[in-house]
Amino acid sequence: MDLMGQWNNIFSQITHKQVDKSVSTAEFGNLIEFVHTWSGLSLWGVYVGNGNVIHFGVGDNMMQKLSHSFLQQMIRTSAGGHALKTKICIQPITEIKVLYGTRIKVNNSKHNLTPSTADLMNHRCLTFLHQEFKYDYLNFNSEHFATFVRYGYAVCNQIPFKKKDEVHMETTQTLEMIIQQRMETET
Repeated sequence: MDLMGQWNNIFSQITHKQVDKSVSTAEFGNLIEFVHTWSGLSLWGVYVGNGNVIHFGVGDNMMQKLSHSFLQQMIRTSAGGHALKTKICIQPITEIKVLYGTRIKVNNSKHNLTPSTADLMNHRCLTFLHQEFKYDYLNFNSEHFATFVRYGYAVCNQIPFKKKDEVHMETTQTLEMIIQQRMETET
């Protein structure tokens, strides 16, 4: 069996036992955290209603991508390598494949930021839906995307050497520029 086949065997479908009760009362714009207990890493999505989240690389082969991206960042090599890319998509929470032991919950308390209006969050969701981005653990990961949708700032509190709620300015500016360009092309 190849490495990808081994990874696919590790993944399991979400069962209701893995989903916290808070998810059943989620509201539009709530942050949904996919906490993998043994790795200490979380993947993030934003609840968009009807049991769905918009997300950037949550589930499926994301742990493989995350591990690869993390190693790429920590061990720089002179050999090129391909960029890890994934699309922003909307998917039912119950259909997202995650590693065994992952817990899914609403978590709006991990970031001490003020949420944007529902209209603004919705506009961000529609702007980025189906767009492909390079996944980068340190500079643009699922938490950066989810916090940008909810708060208007790309933040990741799970990067060890970053201050809590420290805004990643380059990612925030890039996402703002994409929104601005999209608005200009629509008018």
